[in-house]
Amino acid sequence: MTVNELIQQLQNYPSDMRVLTLGYEGGYNDMDLKTEDIVFDANDKDTWYIGPHERPEFCGRYGETGTKCVVVVRV
Repeated sequence: MTVNELIQQLQNYPSDMRVLTLGYEGGYNDMDLKTEDIVFDANDKDTWYIGPHERPEFCGRYGETGTKCVVVVRV
């Protein structure tokens, strides 16, 4: 999803509606945005609980520059 696609989807909701993210094991958290360099499709493990994309240093690609992405995080 791109920033533009996210904006288009969010425009379908009232501008004063809260935006939350899932809690770690339950409930909901407030969210924040940050940017990180991400390598796409870096996960070669067949696991449902690890996402397919990763920061370069976490997938053994030290010194490699990934793609700058906006990441939604829990506060």
